[in-house]
Amino acid sequence: MRYGRPVADLIRARRSTRTYTGGPIEEGTMRALAEACASLSNGLFGEKVRFKLVEKPFRKDQMVSLGDYGLQKNPRYFIIGAIGKGGMARESYGYLMEQMVLKVTELGLGSCWLGIFNRQYFSDFSSADDEIVPAIITLGIAAGKPRFGERIMRFGIGANSRKDWNELFFSGTLGQPLSREEAGPYSEPLEMLRLAPSAGNTQCWRIVKDKGANAFHFHISKRKASYYDAGLHNIDIGIAMCHFELSAREKGLAGDWKVAAPKTGALPEGTEYRVSWLPR
Repeated sequence: MRYGRPVADLIRARRSTRTYTGGPIEEGTMRALAEACASLSNGLFGEKVRFKLVEKPFRKDQMVSLGDYGLQKNPRYFIIGAIGKGGMARESYGYLMEQMVLKVTELGLGSCWLGIFNRQYFSDFSSADDEIVPAIITLGIAAGKPRFGERIMRFGIGANSRKDWNELFFSGTLGQPLSREEAGPYSEPLEMLRLAPSAGNTQCWRIVKDKGANAFHFHISKRKASYYDAGLHNIDIGIAMCHFELSAREKGLAGDWKVAAPKTGALPEGTEYRVSWLPR
């Protein structure tokens, strides 16, 4: 995915939007979105994936319960996708769909992740037995001001807040916080990861950097059982991977994602290793 603005600017500009005008998106923008969807066909670990831009307008001002993350008002456009089943499929899907979220942001539109959604609204989007449909996003022209109920919901989950650096990033083991100085050139990619969206703003990611090397090991810290069981924490890890890698690439930091066997010591209960960024 190519962007015409720095990724850090897009990450900072992105906000979850649940109230839309219901108006149509300009034809050229629709074309750019469709082309962006078509450009994403392979997951990080060889999975086949496909995304589709869908227009399904609801009656204007109708409140639509599409998922468990707040009512959507005037939704009209969606991106839905399917990915081949595999042990890292949800991470790959989150990684790719977040690239679409950033493209939506660049095009001046609002969007919102829905990890648990009403599949019947999209019964015309078929999936094969060897595919899963992990999540969708709503998108469209954002209304000028969020509804009162939306503002209350955002306050309740602390949507604008993020955990401190020393709660998320570690050196050698999960018990030793990582300093920004030790992170070195990866300080900004980690900061962009810290700003990533997550289901219920649970911020489930825990990252351990190897001492003396720029290898980073991504872990899930189970924050909410229902999200974990539904695979939403795995999608969140993929979103974090997207922010981290795109930001690293802009700084000229090359690496690859590998499922390895990091020596990060015993893991706390409810924490599991998922994937590593290994420098080239």
